[in-house]
Amino acid sequence: MATLILCYHHIDYGERIDPETFEQNIVTLIKKGFHPITLTEMCRYIRRGEDPPYKSVHITFDDGYADNYFYAYPILKKYGFFATIFVIASRVASSIKRATSEELASLGITQEKEQLLEKSPYVSWEELDEMVKSGIFEVGSHSLTHSACFASKRIVKFNDTGNIEWLYRLTGDKRLGIPIYEKKWDCATLCLQDDKNFRDFLAEFVSENGGKLFFKDKKKAYRTLYKLCKYYLKHYPVEFKQEDELTRFERMKKEICGSKVLIEEKLNRHVDFFCYPWGDYDILSVNEVRKCYKAAVTLDVGLNDGGTYPYLLKRVEVRGGDWLEKRLKIYSSPFLTSLYAKVYHKL
Repeated sequence: MATLILCYHHIDYGERIDPETFEQNIVTLIKKGFHPITLTEMCRYIRRGEDPPYKSVHITFDDGYADNYFYAYPILKKYGFFATIFVIASRVASSIKRATSEELASLGITQEKEQLLEKSPYVSWEELDEMVKSGIFEVGSHSLTHSACFASKRIVKFNDTGNIEWLYRLTGDKRLGIPIYEKKWDCATLCLQDDKNFRDFLAEFVSENGGKLFFKDKKKAYRTLYKLCKYYLKHYPVEFKQEDELTRFERMKKEICGSKVLIEEKLNRHVDFFCYPWGDYDILSVNEVRKCYKAAVTLDVGLNDGGTYPYLLKRVEVRGGDWLEKRLKIYSSPFLTSLYAKVYHKL
């Protein structure tokens, strides 16, 4: 006996999960005998070392997008399901109170949907307050800023679009050809600062060899850049600067516990749950989460029973189409879920 926690992000047209697909997911869960449970209820079982009810399910939304209020909220209300929305505290909008899609439909209005969502891509404090008071939603923290940093010297790709927002925030550089190293949530690692001279070498080569056209044949472009990396590393020193532990601890306090304080002040209610950005965590970040929260969710695949560690709750990230329906037989069984996760690693 265990609880299945489902992970969603956007619920909108043009995204992985549109409103019709989301509603069909709920209908499928009901048909397959799954029963909604709140995250608070589920955690009570786990903290007592007891298995939650058989085929219990909880829904989570990461990042706190406005479409979760606009589209998902009315659907959850319609079917009596529970959810937790994990918001990035610094991105929650203020002084905005939109109508939901259900409310617009009742008034015969449809053309205002896009304009309402364009006010802010993120849900507002006023909307969160309504969602929580409905009894359908609980609010958790997804950190203060949801920021990443370089975690190792391993190059995973190169900037082949020139328009990677997080990379620009991290390096102040959006030139084509610059190396992109392995990244993680900046509370789950000691951050590295890359070598600008190495970055300049690769960016200048791409600029002198066609710029965007250099990446017309991406495989060939990458082979060339990796060869250049080997050449540079053989002939020139590459210096990475690693931050100290104190800097990381100060950041963890703000991102993990500071976000909880902000949300609690805005909503005037306790915040008990945390969601690790990108599913990244390590011993130190988990220990910091334990200081402030009652439980935390990951992106580790699996079900949650009485033996699950409450600060490493497992989830299943839902994909589009009939993906969920095809896998519910597996996720009805803790044994099959565990076996499937080991074989496929990422479902």
